[in-house]
Amino acid sequence: MATFLVAAIAFALSQWVLSMLLLWQNGQWGVGQRLFGLLQLAIGCYLVQPLVAYTSWGWTVIALSTAVPGMFWLFSASVFDDHFRLKPWQVLLVAITVVLPAAGTILNQFEIMGLDWLLFSLPQGLEFVLLGLTAWEAFKHWQMDLIQARRRLRFWFVAINGVYIFALILFREVMFANQGWLSSWQYLPVGGMLLAMNALLLQYKRDVLWSPLPNSTVSVYPDAEPAVDEALVRSLRSMMIEESMYREMGLTIGQLAGRLELPEYRLRQAINQGLGYRNFADFLNSYRIEETVQRLADPGQDGLPILTIAMNAGFRSLSSFNRAFRQARNMTPTAYRKKHAK
Repeated sequence: MATFLVAAIAFALSQWVLSMLLLWQNGQWGVGQRLFGLLQLAIGCYLVQPLVAYTSWGWTVIALSTAVPGMFWLFSASVFDDHFRLKPWQVLLVAITVVLPAAGTILNQFEIMGLDWLLFSLPQGLEFVLLGLTAWEAFKHWQMDLIQARRRLRFWFVAINGVYIFALILFREVMFANQGWLSSWQYLPVGGMLLAMNALLLQYKRDVLWSPLPNSTVSVYPDAEPAVDEALVRSLRSMMIEESMYREMGLTIGQLAGRLELPEYRLRQAINQGLGYRNFADFLNSYRIEETVQRLADPGQDGLPILTIAMNAGFRSLSSFNRAFRQARNMTPTAYRKKHAK
């Protein structure tokens, strides 16, 4: 094995071990931490492929390494979506990229051919789709994000890690399959990616990668930002409560910052650190839900349709209202109204 290849794998593995130690030290094991651990497991399998490829169990390691794009997608979703819940269809998509190639490898050992399009080409194409979904997860809530460090992370996380994984799959499996030079160079950037991830964890910015507590919207960065302007927080609360600005459908953080005549970053800081919200939608919805709760419990408004109540409070649609209400009250608006009917 070439000296450069050994050095590249050794460097990447050293960073991988540090990542696993930092993950273990974290102490919390929510969905985000578990997905990060599974991503690290897949990366570890990818790194040791050259060392075990010709052993009797090497195909198992190779199969697990194909989970990297899928686990990268799921981990990204858990980082960038504050209300992420792992769904069966998401698990199924990732499983396809792992199980089908593994089945193909086993069948090839028995010289059963003719299914390459299903067992190899389909999962390969799906990997590119999953990387596209990763980019979507990173940027779809970018404007709503109140955590400045995570807003920056959205860009480089996808721009560097995502593009590298995309290029690696394209080069290794499509354009330059079985090329010796790629086998030597592909591991060094992985070490760099892990080094950057470790830097985040070592800087005590773990809640950029996952919520500090399960189902928490609060983000705390001790001594990481200037003190919150309490006068600004009071003005913001007054604008929400007395002027009911949250009722303005489609209100953006830029529009609200314009009303307050201050830069967006200061408003984001005030809402995040002063009021404890991780994204702008949750901040607005807290006031909207409070209003709808009062109106749904009011016997004098029993005849008013739930859709009307939701739209008057600022929600764009009944589906978005139902989703936000269930997250806040653990029941549907209809059930809440019935519960308080008497």
